[in-house]
Amino acid sequence: MDIKNIKALIVAGGLSSRMKEFKPLLELGESTIIEKTINNFIRFGINEIIVVTGFRGDEIEKKLSRYKVKFVKNPDYENTHMFDSVCIGLNEAKDADLVFISPADSPFVQQFTLKKMVEGMNNQNINLIQPSFEGKNGHPLLFRIKASDAILKHDGTKGLQGAIARMGNDFKNLSFVDPGIIMDADTPEDYFKIIEFNENKSIPPLSLCRKIQDYFQMPEEVKAHSDKVLMAALNLSGRLYKRGIKLNNKLIMASCLLHDIAKGSPRHAQTGAGWLKDMGYTAVSEIVKEHMQLNEVSKQITEKEIVYLADKMVMGDKIVSCEERFTKKEEIYKDDPEALKAVKHRKRQAMELYNSIINLEGEGHETD
Repeated sequence: MDIKNIKALIVAGGLSSRMKEFKPLLELGESTIIEKTINNFIRFGINEIIVVTGFRGDEIEKKLSRYKVKFVKNPDYENTHMFDSVCIGLNEAKDADLVFISPADSPFVQQFTLKKMVEGMNNQNINLIQPSFEGKNGHPLLFRIKASDAILKHDGTKGLQGAIARMGNDFKNLSFVDPGIIMDADTPEDYFKIIEFNENKSIPPLSLCRKIQDYFQMPEEVKAHSDKVLMAALNLSGRLYKRGIKLNNKLIMASCLLHDIAKGSPRHAQTGAGWLKDMGYTAVSEIVKEHMQLNEVSKQITEKEIVYLADKMVMGDKIVSCEERFTKKEEIYKDDPEALKAVKHRKRQAMELYNSIINLEGEGHETD
């Protein structure tokens, strides 16, 4: 589907009464919540964004003056609800095929989620998709514009959710491993959670890694292998820590647990890395991309080398020597010269890395 025919509608016309502060302009990192929300859609490739304002609309327009967005105003924002602002925005998006609808305070939805929602619209019988996380519905919604009349004719009972409830089989809910779907700043506590999430969003914690494994239907034997790779990696990281080289074990953990999420797919390292990048886990993605073969070895060992080496020290769910692991591989590919060449290259990388760690330990013993 042509991304140029998709627009984003961002609703920023409310009074923020529960928050007690004006939600769209709350600080978030180096910018504001509404700017993060807008930039998320821009990164996705949407260049036609409509912002519906109301309360403090002039301030929003001033803050967003450097963005190419279209502003429309809900003149009766004090007496109406989000649904009314949505209707005003939909009337400005009639020439689109699809429209994402998002509140201004939904800045963390993954690119992966947006892509899969658009792909879901390839089913021409679906006119609305709503994403969910852990059973909770959230944002953004994705409408087929030809179905907007059904929304515009709704009497407003129960707001947008009331309109969705009347759509029947036209509506589809898609579940994702994306906490950003249900994050907003309705209350001060919600805002504090957004700040906390922003500080830690680049690497998924253990609990989320497990959910990602399940989302991509990782087989139990691959989970067991990944756990054992993690054990080997933490052992290597611990050895380096004793020599004054402190690595990011959180990054190592996520990369080990997720390095084989696309196992069984063609070019599984690149495929899995692409998924993780779209989910916002860039550092994890870069490690996963090279877990089969390193493009280059860092001058000083990093998390990437540790995950690579640990993976080469595990066969199935058992920790083995690099020599044993690669002897098996060499036997398997002995009649395939190109594959055998790649195996030998990986073996050489792994052995050099392993020996460099042993040498570091040796240096430590000499100075004790």
